[in-house]
Amino acid sequence: MSQEIIIVDAFTDQPFAGNPAAVCVLPEPRDAEWMQRVASEMNLSETAYAYREEDAFRLRWFTPTMEVDLCGHATLATAHVLWSEGHLANDVPALFNTNSGRLTASRDGEWINLNFPAEPPVDTETPSVLAAALGATPIYVGKNRMDLLAEIDSEETLRALIPDLQLISEIPTRGVIVTCR
Repeated sequence: MSQEIIIVDAFTDQPFAGNPAAVCVLPEPRDAEWMQRVASEMNLSETAYAYREEDAFRLRWFTPTMEVDLCGHATLATAHVLWSEGHLANDVPALFNTNSGRLTASRDGEWINLNFPAEPPVDTETPSVLAAALGATPIYVGKNRMDLLAEIDSEETLRALIPDLQLISEIPTRGVIVTCR
C-alpha cells in the first residue's frame, strides 16, 4: 500500500529553510515497525504520522531510530498539512492525542498556535560528561521527563559553544537544551 508523505519546513516561509519534518496522514493506524522503517528511510529528525481517532487525530513521531513522545516542529508541520490538504477546515482546531497527552493547534491568520503541556525542569545532578560535552561548565542543571536543561554564564559563552555531539549522546536524555540569562 503506497502512502503520501509530505515534507514541511517548519518555522519558515522559505523553501529549504527552517526545520524539516515528514508528515504522513494515514487512513488508519499502521504498525510501529512500518512507521519506524519509513522514518528511517526519510532520515529527517522526525517523521509524524496522524490518523483519525474519535474527535481528534492520533499523532506519533519517529526519529530515524526510535519513537519519541513529543516533537514541536513535527506537530506544527502536521497541523499545517491537515489544513492545507483539506483534512480539516481552516476554522477548525487540530486536536491531537499523543503519548504526551492532548495537544491542540489553531490558526490565527497565517500563524499556527500550538498548545503544549508545560514540563518545567527540576534540579538534578550534573552528568559527569556534560561540561566536557558542552565545552563550558553549567551554572544550573535541571531535567524534565524528556530533556536536560543547562544554564551557562553568558550569551558570549553560549554563542561560542562547539558541543561534542558524541559525548552528548552518552547523556541518558532525549535532548540537551543550553541557555543563558
